[in-house]
Amino acid sequence: MLSNDVDLKTLIGAFDWSSTSLGPKTDWPAHIRSAVALILHAKIPMVTLWGQEGIMIYNDAYAEFALKRHPASLGAPVREAWPEVAEFNDGILKTVLAGGSTSFKDQEFSLLRKGIAEQLWLDLDYSPVIDDAGSPIGVFAIVTETTAKVKAERRLAAERDRLRQMFEQAPGFIAVLDGANHRFEITNAAYRQLIGHRDVVGLPVRNALPELVGQGFYELLDNVYNTGESFIGSAMPVLLKRSSDATAVERFVDFIFQPMRDADGYVGGIFVQGTDITERIATERALQVSERQFRTFAEAMPNHVWSAGPDGQLDWFNDRVYEYSGTARGDLDHGAWVRLLHPEDVAEAVEVWGEAVATGESYEIEFRLRRADGTWRWHLSRAEMLRDEDGEPHRWVGTNTDIEDQKRDRQQLQDSERRLRLSQQAAGIASIEIDLATDCILASDSFWTMFGLANEGPVSAKDIEALVVPEDRHLISTAQSRLTGTAALDATYRIKRASTDDIRWIARHIEVLRGQDGAPAKIYGALRDVTHEKLAEERQIMLTHELEHRIKNILATVSAIASQTLRNTDIETGRNTLSERFQALGKAHSLLSNTHWTSAVLADVVRVATVPLPVARIDLAGPFVQLGPKQALSLALAVNELGTNSLKYGALSVPEGRVNIAWSRSVSGDGEEQLRWSWTESGGPEVTAPTRRGFGRVLIEQVLAGDFNGTVRIQFDTSGVECVLEAPMPDLTSDEQDIK
Repeated sequence: MLSNDVDLKTLIGAFDWSSTSLGPKTDWPAHIRSAVALILHAKIPMVTLWGQEGIMIYNDAYAEFALKRHPASLGAPVREAWPEVAEFNDGILKTVLAGGSTSFKDQEFSLLRKGIAEQLWLDLDYSPVIDDAGSPIGVFAIVTETTAKVKAERRLAAERDRLRQMFEQAPGFIAVLDGANHRFEITNAAYRQLIGHRDVVGLPVRNALPELVGQGFYELLDNVYNTGESFIGSAMPVLLKRSSDATAVERFVDFIFQPMRDADGYVGGIFVQGTDITERIATERALQVSERQFRTFAEAMPNHVWSAGPDGQLDWFNDRVYEYSGTARGDLDHGAWVRLLHPEDVAEAVEVWGEAVATGESYEIEFRLRRADGTWRWHLSRAEMLRDEDGEPHRWVGTNTDIEDQKRDRQQLQDSERRLRLSQQAAGIASIEIDLATDCILASDSFWTMFGLANEGPVSAKDIEALVVPEDRHLISTAQSRLTGTAALDATYRIKRASTDDIRWIARHIEVLRGQDGAPAKIYGALRDVTHEKLAEERQIMLTHELEHRIKNILATVSAIASQTLRNTDIETGRNTLSERFQALGKAHSLLSNTHWTSAVLADVVRVATVPLPVARIDLAGPFVQLGPKQALSLALAVNELGTNSLKYGALSVPEGRVNIAWSRSVSGDGEEQLRWSWTESGGPEVTAPTRRGFGRVLIEQVLAGDFNGTVRIQFDTSGVECVLEAPMPDLTSDEQDIK
């Protein structure tokens, strides 16, 4: 395993390149070595992509860029190293390996460098790596991350837009006047609104607003410009025309004339900022009337109603608050209201209220209030800032609504939903909801995991249908069957998981919810991954058939051994011989059971078959060879026969006798691999050939030879018995491995 703490030169030298299309590093041509040397000496992130797979070799700077993708990316195809941009890299390989070059500036990507998606921008330059014949064999890439630059540029542009927007949308009027004649340079929307949207930019104030003559404003501007002292006007009346040919009307304004100085301190212009307060003055009396109406309305409400000044100090409560809390009027004013709050809720309530007052945003929070009898009940508190027509904060108005019962019910519902969710997760059940108006699916977390998708909110049912294998799509619902309510309520089908491409079996049940018109409106469903059940079912069927087949074969073998053993022999001898043969057969069966009857190692077969023999005088030698079931059984029986005869009549019947069991592998002239196995006795009594052929010899010469598709030779030399098996190497893929 490569370590990300080692420099790339060392990692590249240690990597097993023979496992890639580049081949061993010692065989690399000069152009590959030169390209790799070039990037290793570079200080900027560089990477080469070799061949159609885009095998990656990069430098230390690129490793720092790749973060957790390093060192696994070294020597990997680029599609596997960066799966989230696989299509992009496919296009690069296609273009550059065709001889082209390409580059990208501030290209946006979403990469998983740290295990989670992050947005970043890159400058990318791609050019071909040419071999000695002038053909493109790889891609040379320079990677420069520009995320910080892009974000900074966007922040700067946003800040400029924000400043322009703030100036233009400022609630007060703003203008900038230039020079001694007070030429309009800039006006905002509020100022243009004040002067009737006349186009005054570029005009001196005396030409732009001639109706100001005699009202003193020209003189005020001249004085500010000449003295450099600002002027503040409060509720000053001014006669202004709403258009150039209209009659001037009186407005009231608060404003400031602020001199603007250059770098040398000289006044070069005047900044005008103010507020048209005409409507505010006109509505003050109306606000007083409205205040009386509000309090009358608030006292009639069953809720707690309260109000506060713009500074957030509570100064009024309706009678419901005092009745609930058992306090007297005035006891809760200013900050004293927090005495009604549960101690655990005070800090958050005060913090949220402070933020609302500071920002003028809506206030909303849930907290417990102490009732006069000492009990605590949950309340939802909400407040809004009322503003005058100039947008200035006027008063906070809030309500407290008792939600104790709703909160208890909501908690019970959440507990129920949590129990349902946990039970579904434990049972591997996913839930879905299909809105038939949009045919979009809203699903539980288990659903996205089941289908191998990221949970990014509602998804089109059509997209989910695409994951169903084509052969099973007739089993699922369609947009038409969902709309008509004719979709099958239960279905079992296969999907191809989006994230892993593996096939999963899904069982689902749906219920149709109909609207008031009787037409289907929504579909609710439950899904379960039944892949393991399906596989278990298929394996059970296979095992049943296999067991039936094995039993028939075993019974046939046992029957043959029994009939041949008991023929032409007395009962006691036959019983002992039959027992020995069955024991040898049983031991071979045990070996095969360990591999689910697929194969057995030749050495293991011989060892278990010689267990009853004096193994200290038996030598075993040979390479690793795997036998099929039928070869394993017949060899075990043959070794048992040879061993039994050796104990009775051969080398193992005397203390100095020995047996050598050896096997070897070789290749014949026609290229086929051959197996030679032999049993050779020595040091025993003189051996003579038997006068008749018993079942044991038939078993060895015919059954063993037949099961190995080879030849068996038994030699009865005076020095001892020798049995030699020569046969093709067993083919474990053959259908002929069944025991006959």
